[in-house]
Amino acid sequence: MSGKRSFLEGWLAFWASFRYMRQRGMKGWILVFSLTTVLGWCGIAFAWWYSLTHLRDIILESPSLGTMNSSAIDADAFTWSGIRELSRIVFSQGLASLIQILFAVAGVFLNLKITKFLVLAILGPLIAMLSERASSGGKESQPSSWNWGGFLHGFVRGAKSALLMFLVEIGLGMIIGLGSFLVSMLLPFLAPFLLVLVPLAFGVLGSWFYGAAMFDCIWERRGLGSRAGLKASRELGSAVVGLGFPLYIFMTIPFLAFPLGLILGPVGGAVGAVLLDESEPNG
Repeated sequence: MSGKRSFLEGWLAFWASFRYMRQRGMKGWILVFSLTTVLGWCGIAFAWWYSLTHLRDIILESPSLGTMNSSAIDADAFTWSGIRELSRIVFSQGLASLIQILFAVAGVFLNLKITKFLVLAILGPLIAMLSERASSGGKESQPSSWNWGGFLHGFVRGAKSALLMFLVEIGLGMIIGLGSFLVSMLLPFLAPFLLVLVPLAFGVLGSWFYGAAMFDCIWERRGLGSRAGLKASRELGSAVVGLGFPLYIFMTIPFLAFPLGLILGPVGGAVGAVLLDESEPNG
C-alpha cells in the first residue's frame, strides 16, 4: 500500500464492500451487526428512559413542588395569603409540566445524539473481527488472532473511536458554529460565504475522522501505534474522507443512524478500509 488515493476511490470502496461480502459468503455479518445494534440500542434507550423517569419523579415529588389543599385556598381565596398560595400552586403546576417536557426532550436528544455512539462502542469488537475476516478474503479457515483479550481491547478501541466521533460531531460542531456566528457578527459581509464553507469544512473534517477510525483495526494488526497509524491514514490522501463520508451522513442525519447507519456504516467502513488498503492506487 503506497501513494495517495482519491476521494472517489474511498467512496467506491465503501459501497464495493457489500458486493465483496456477498461474493465471499459474508452476508451473515450484516445479520450479526443488526442484532447487536438493535439489542444495544434498545438496552441503552431503556436505561435512559428509566433513569430519566426515576429522576423526574424524584424532582416532582419534592416538597418544594407540592401543592396545598384546594379547600384551604378556597376559604381565603380573596385574601393576600390566599392569592399568594394560589399563585404558588399555579407556578408549581406549571413548573411540573415544564419538567415533564424537559425530561422528554432530554430523552429524545440522548437517544438521537449519544446512544448511537454508545452502540458504536459496543460494535467495536465486531468491527475488528469483520476487518480481520475481510483481510483474509472471507475464509473462515484462515487462522484468527481473536481471543477474549482481543475482544476487550476491541471494545476499548471502539469506545475511543466513538468518543472521538462524538467530540467531532458535538464539540467541534459547537465550536465551529459559535466561531462562525462571531465572525458573521464582526464581518457581516462574510456571512454568505460562511453559510456555505462552514458546513462543508465540518463535513470534510468529520468524514476524515470517521474514515480514519475504520483503519484503526488494520494499523493495529500491523503493530502501528497511534501516531504511526495517524500518519498512515494521512498518507492515504482524500480517500479517507471518501470512505468516511457515507458513514458521516448515516451517523449525522437524525433518525437515520438507527438502524440503517449503525448497521451499514460500520460494515461498509470496516470492509471498505480493507479493500482500499489492499488495492493499488489509481494513477
